[in-house]
Amino acid sequence: MLQPLNENMRKIYSVCAKIAKSDISVLLVGETGTGKEYIARYIHSLSGRAGKFVALNCSALQDTLIESELFGYKKGSFTGADKDKIGLIKAADNGTLFLDEVADMSLSMQSKLLRVLETGDYYPIGGTDVEKSNFRLISATNKEIKDLIKKGHFRLDLYERISSAVFYIAPLRDRIEEIPYFADYFVKQISGKDLMISPEVIERFLCYDWPGNLRELRETIRFAVAMLDENEIVIQVKHLPAKFNFEYHLNERQGLRQMVENFKGIVIRRTYELYGENYKKVMEKLGISKDTVYRYIRKFKNRIK
Repeated sequence: MLQPLNENMRKIYSVCAKIAKSDISVLLVGETGTGKEYIARYIHSLSGRAGKFVALNCSALQDTLIESELFGYKKGSFTGADKDKIGLIKAADNGTLFLDEVADMSLSMQSKLLRVLETGDYYPIGGTDVEKSNFRLISATNKEIKDLIKKGHFRLDLYERISSAVFYIAPLRDRIEEIPYFADYFVKQISGKDLMISPEVIERFLCYDWPGNLRELRETIRFAVAMLDENEIVIQVKHLPAKFNFEYHLNERQGLRQMVENFKGIVIRRTYELYGENYKKVMEKLGISKDTVYRYIRKFKNRIK
């Protein structure tokens, strides 16, 4: 799990680490794509629970499908139910159930979820025998639930059950210091190779507002990796989607120069390691002088892994 650099995000991860082993329900609030599921998985990874992490996007399904996904069903309970199906609540036994966009649930489904949380009991669709599941609930939403409660669209009692701990996840544009590190993380995750990102690309990334947040950054990296020729190992501006063909003014963004400076060190250090600490290869691949290589290697020796 990539650790955050933003001060507020570090505090969130710190608190999440402390409550991970408890049964406290967690509500993550933030724009779509801000990485709420990453945090949910982080909590689960530290929970010590032997069960699975299972997730459901409540905004993508109708009530009947949400109910069958959560509770499961018995064979013959409705047309097409040709065999028993275990629901996600059962699949999350001794694990974690992550409900994304929980505020999009209907009032009827909210009532059914509340009953499970209060009693621990539930019935699969078409079932007559009560079942139990010991799961930890983590919910997420991009909406302000308190406003929905005032309008009668969300149950107050359910909100109280799912929000023992509430964390507000800032959009990526408010934590731009993390962009270079998430970009590098996604490159390795998507390509599985020792690819690098040019400082010019990072400059563009730092001057972009990222309305789609981390999800948009990940898909941008996916596109760039696909655009690389077989022998290319450095992602450059030419590999990016057309929306990054804009003029930018780095000096108008406070702190950006230092971020780019930091990332240059990462690129140089990793190139140095990739080519077996061969300075000449680093100079050739990145088009920089030997003095520059020496300077960055010394400067970032204890900071880059």
